[in-house]
Formats: sequence, C-alpha cells, structure tokens
Amino acid sequence: MAIKFKRGDAGRLPATVTIGGEAITADDLALFHCIEFSIGKTIHKSWPDDVTFVNGKFLIPYTQEETLSLEEGDAIEVDARLHYIGDEENVQGVEADWPKLKVIKTLSEEKL
Repeated sequence: MAIKFKRGDAGRLPATVTIGGEAITADDLALFHCIEFSIGKTIHKSWPDDVTFVNGKFLIPYTQEETLSLEEGDAIEVDARLHYIGDEENVQGVEADWPKLKVIKTLSEEKL
C-alpha cells in the first residue's frame, strides 16, 4: 500500500531505519557521520543537516517546490544510506520496508 500525497504538499515524512532488524535509537546516532535519505530520484536530505530525529523516527522534510516537480501517479521509493564515523569507506545502504509514496494531482500549482 502506498502513502498518498498531493503535488504541492510540504511536510516531513517519518521514517524508522533498522539495522539487522533493530531500529536506530538516539544513542546509536553517535555512530554516524551522516545519514542520507532519498525520496525518489530528486529529493535528497541528510541527517543531521536537514533531517531531524524525534521519538525514534527520522523526519525527512519535503517542500512544495520539490513535490510540484514530481509527476502525478508516480510510486516513489524512499531509501537511506548510512555513513559511519571514522571510516570514510564505510557507507551502507539500508534495505527499507517503507511503503512507496503515490503522487496525486493538485488543481493549483501556486506555492502558498
């Protein structure tokens, strides 16, 4: 089942990241230099710069401008890559069991 959002929406997508079946906690964040999140091929955000971590979930922001650039009907995947502190070569992609995002049309493309 896909999560639906309209073109022109803005907000934060909550995501839980797991490693070996265990969800990342606030204590685990000290292990990472950064975590990159991708929403489809065009929206890329990273923790700790853009993404916040609240109550066990990463909150990935997306803007009206970013969602207006998405095509209606697309089922967009969400992905994450972890970059560990102290090892520039250790970047790990995470297999996520997140639902795809389905983009639905909007009648207005005016940014509010």
